Amino acid sequence: MIIGFQTANYFARAMNYQTTMENWGEAERKVIETFSLEEFDRICRDIQSAGFRDIELWMGHAFPKFMTPYFAEELQKIWKSYGLSVYSYSCSLGDPVRYPRWTRLCFETAKMLGIELITSGITKESAPVIYSLCNEYGIKVGVENHPEKHPDQIKAAIGDYGDLLGATVDTGWYGTQGFSAAEAIWKLKDYLLNVHLKDVREIGEHNPVALGTGIAGIAECVKALREIGYDRTVSIEQEAVKHDPTDDCAKALVWVKSLLNED
Repeated sequence: MIIGFQTANYFARAMNYQTTMENWGEAERKVIETFSLEEFDRICRDIQSAGFRDIELWMGHAFPKFMTPYFAEELQKIWKSYGLSVYSYSCSLGDPVRYPRWTRLCFETAKMLGIELITSGITKESAPVIYSLCNEYGIKVGVENHPEKHPDQIKAAIGDYGDLLGATVDTGWYGTQGFSAAEAIWKLKDYLLNVHLKDVREIGEHNPVALGTGIAGIAECVKALREIGYDRTVSIEQEAVKHDPTDDCAKALVWVKSLLNED
């Protein structure tokens, strides 16, 4: 199993960690407006120093509208210089029925970056279009839960396209929705392409906290992953709004590895 760092953990970095989850859009725009190759170098340095060797790249750090072959190559050079690998491109595929150009831009970006998995929420109605793009670009999509309250809603979105569409379980969002994230892993075990290990403070509000300190049942989730024999990718995710989450994520990496190695 690969355990990586979700770079969306740094969504508040450009705001000097003086924001809220409700202001995600403003913080994301600030990341995009101020982003540079120098900043990406600093991000990769921090991730490596935290003990990670793999990352899930958030679209704020590789924005589709501005992606070019040159920029994609430079980003790859930077992460490789730190001995890092990227296994997923985390983005919003939007509405491919009404706004197909944006969705295609996301696929083009992942392709330029050499990434073969996109993580995004999608709707059942958009699945046929997204499946067509998966075929065209040779990329799979892990359907992520946010507003969905039950894993069956993810299965419905995947529908008959399970050869290229799968599931990305976000444990924090299942916690927010009041559904057992460990149970979601079991229910989606035959669909899993990726997992976002995230903890949240309480049911009903999406306030990420350090892994193991909230209500998402992270230890039970890791146990479930062990029991189903999951051997793909897991992203440590903690979008902190008031402090740099690097140290928390470094501790989470050690803790999750220890849980995986329990007899």
